Amino acid sequence: MKLRTRLILSFILIVLLPMGLAMTAFIVVNHSKANSGKMSPGQLYFSNTVDDLASYTDDDVRLLEEWARTFPENFLDSDIQKQSNEKLAEKNSYLVVRVGTKIVYDGAAKGMHPDYDSLPMYGKLVNGDVLIIKLQTESGILKEIDFGKEDGKRGQAFVITPAGSVVPGGEKIWLYYVLWLVVIMLITGVVISLVLYRSIIRKVRLMQAATDDIRQGNLENRIEAKGSDELSELAQSLERMRARLLSDATQKVADEDSNRKFLSSITHDLKTPLTSIIGYSEGILDGIASDPEKLRKYVSTIHSKAVDMNELLNELSEFSKLDLHEIPYHFEKINASEYFDEFAEVTEDELSSDNADFSYKNTLDADTEIIADPAQIKRVLHNLISNALKYSRDDAKLSVKFRVKDIGNFIQAEMEDNGKGISSEDVPHVFERLFRADKARNTGIRGSGIGLSIVKKIIEDHGGQIWVTSRLNEGSTFYFVLKKVSPDDNT
Repeated sequence: MKLRTRLILSFILIVLLPMGLAMTAFIVVNHSKANSGKMSPGQLYFSNTVDDLASYTDDDVRLLEEWARTFPENFLDSDIQKQSNEKLAEKNSYLVVRVGTKIVYDGAAKGMHPDYDSLPMYGKLVNGDVLIIKLQTESGILKEIDFGKEDGKRGQAFVITPAGSVVPGGEKIWLYYVLWLVVIMLITGVVISLVLYRSIIRKVRLMQAATDDIRQGNLENRIEAKGSDELSELAQSLERMRARLLSDATQKVADEDSNRKFLSSITHDLKTPLTSIIGYSEGILDGIASDPEKLRKYVSTIHSKAVDMNELLNELSEFSKLDLHEIPYHFEKINASEYFDEFAEVTEDELSSDNADFSYKNTLDADTEIIADPAQIKRVLHNLISNALKYSRDDAKLSVKFRVKDIGNFIQAEMEDNGKGISSEDVPHVFERLFRADKARNTGIRGSGIGLSIVKKIIEDHGGQIWVTSRLNEGSTFYFVLKKVSPDDNT
């Protein structure tokens, strides 16, 4: 679940759940009281309010009831009436005294007088009963205290509490429910916040630990983060970054090791011809090559070794420029069939002069086109031919077969020879830099071992692939593919 969705749901729960719980509690309590008191739920709220309002004057009513039993004349004393009314006024209530049908005292404030005709008759309310009555501007509740006179006249004292002036009972009830709501909201908010906090902080701490590991260079510990929320996605991105950094670090170590081997091989390749040059030149200087034939042999050897060094340095330079993308390619749309036909024609003449056979087969359509750098593809082809010549067998005449064919979206070129071949364990490494540094340095074959790595680089920069199959002492076949131009391609 997304973090945003989780926060929205948490907010809704914090707001709505307490309200629902409070409402449920309100309904359950009211139904419980209604069932026990034989009162409908609709009447219950107001009945609770009446009870609370009536309870405010209970002490005053008890005093008046005591007067009714012992000092009923107090109800007719104007000073006592006034004092009692002032005391009741502190509780938003007032006193009304009636003797027979005559009102002898009315302590109501303006607008609060009762309808005198609706006041209950003597003995109507007993045992603390209360009555809801209509006042001039609002409703109120009434309590009755009956008292008798010595002359036989009966009197009534009414304690009346207006319901709408302050409504202390209603406010008290609402205060209870608001208090319940606040308490439930606090509890719900704390619980939901803790759950949300724990779910968030766990992933935050996981990522904090992961970043500390990465900062310290420890890239081995995986970051396990499940889920689809934003923090999980962030943790998954962090895991991908860790994996990429680990891969880069591993590759860097491998590259550094490769560079060390590369430097060692280059040093060896340069040192071997240089040692020969120094040795033969010292022989000349020391007069060992005294006759012209020997001198010519020494000079020829020096020249040959110098050429080897120059070729090696040139290949190194070319490879470094290709690797660093410093040699700009000049790609263009070329007719593949015509291009390979021209190459085959020239190559056949060259191999004839080297006493080698060459055959060529082209099954491409006449209008097949590719996008390539003609000069760089020619370098690839010449390198493969040179490789065939270099590794030809002494016991057999070199035969080179060159084939070009259509394989769907690509054209495939195949260069096959009957040379010395490559062992199965060496085939996967032939395109590595200076591969022959490990195997062929003592064979007397000239070469740097960089040529095939340059070939692979050129083909891959063209968006193609190159590979080789070979059998030792039987020959090798090099394959490479280049993408054809489709009708939808723009050049």
